[in-house]
Amino acid sequence: MMFMCLAMGAFSLNDVLTKTSSAELPTGELIALRGVFATLLMAPLIAFTYGFGSVVRAYSWPLFIRNVAEVISAFLFLSALFQLPIANVTAILQTLPLTLTAAAALLFKEPVGWRRWSAAAVGLLGVLLIVRPGSADFSWWYLSAIIAVVFITIRDVATKYITGVTPSLVVAFITAVVVMLAGFAYGTIETWVVPSTGAVLRLAVAAVLVLIGYYALIECWREAEISAIAPFRYTIVLWAIVMGYFFLGEVPSWWTLAGSAVVVGAGLYTFHRERARRQ
Repeated sequence: MMFMCLAMGAFSLNDVLTKTSSAELPTGELIALRGVFATLLMAPLIAFTYGFGSVVRAYSWPLFIRNVAEVISAFLFLSALFQLPIANVTAILQTLPLTLTAAAALLFKEPVGWRRWSAAAVGLLGVLLIVRPGSADFSWWYLSAIIAVVFITIRDVATKYITGVTPSLVVAFITAVVVMLAGFAYGTIETWVVPSTGAVLRLAVAAVLVLIGYYALIECWREAEISAIAPFRYTIVLWAIVMGYFFLGEVPSWWTLAGSAVVVGAGLYTFHRERARRQ
C-alpha cells in the first residue's frame, strides 16, 4: 500500500515537471532527454547488482509486449497531458482498474458478475462527465488519454506474465531504455532545440521520479494481491489536483471533480466486489 502511494506521488510530480518543460521542448526530445537521465542513473545499479547480462537474459515475449505498450501509452498520455489539465487526464487514467476487470473477463475467462460490469459502465459515465463531448471545453485530446488507458491495461497484464526470476529493477531499466530510444526515434521528425538549464534540471528530477514510480509499481503488481493494493492507486487523483493547483495554477472544474468522484467510486466498488467474490 505504501509502495502504491509512493508510486502515484512520484508519477504525479513527474507529470508536473514534464508538463512545465513541454513549453520549450518538443515531445520526442523531452522523452529522449528524460530517458537519458533515467538510463544513466540506473546503469550503475544494474552493473553492480545483476550485471548487464541480466538484461539480455530478461528478454521474453511478455516483456516485449509490455515495452511496446509502455512506449505507445507514454506518447499518448504525454500528448494529452501537454494539452489538457493534469487533473482531468489523471482522472481518466483511473478507469484502469475497470479496464483490468474487463481484461480479466475477456482474456482470462474470469467470472465477472453484473455488479462489476455495472461499475464499469458507471465509470464510463464518470469519464463522460470529465470529457463532456459537445461542450465548449471538449477537446479531441481526451481521445488520446482514453486510448492510453487501453495500452496501459495491456502493459499491466503483460507484467503479470514476466517470470518471477527477472528482477523488477531490470524490468524498469529495460523499460527506461526502450522509451528513451523511442523518444530519439520520434525526435527525427521534430526540430530539436537547445534546452535551458532549468529544463534540464526538471527532466533530471523527473527521471528520478519515473524510476521510483516504475520500481514501486512493478513491486506492487508482482508481490502483492491486486485487490489489496489497487484502491490506493486512486491517491494519484489527490496528488494531481493538489500539484496541479500549486505548481501549474490549474483549478479543476466541478464537472472534473464530479467525474473523478464517479470514476473513483466505481473503481472502489469493483475492488469491493472482487474481494467479496474471493471470500
